[in-house]
Amino acid sequence: MIINGNVQAVAGAYSVSSAGGVKRAASAREVEKSDEVLLSHEGQSFSSMLQKLQSMDDVRGEKVQNLSAKVADGSYNVSNENIAASLLGVRF
Repeated sequence: MIINGNVQAVAGAYSVSSAGGVKRAASAREVEKSDEVLLSHEGQSFSSMLQKLQSMDDVRGEKVQNLSAKVADGSYNVSNENIAASLLGVRF
């Protein structure tokens, strides 16, 4: 291995190249812009409807109470045709 006095020249080359890298990184930060999203009218309408739907109850309590009362007193009847249509996925 040969060692000579060029160590300072190599160290100087590294310091020059690293200083230039810092300048490029600083200029990249200056150009950076923030992201933004613009929704169309349809998108805004959909978003507001979705929020309304999410704020509504999942279960309609009045309907559940009515059906529970009918089942309890034995007056809840479903026709055979409706049962078959539901099983087959057919709507009349």
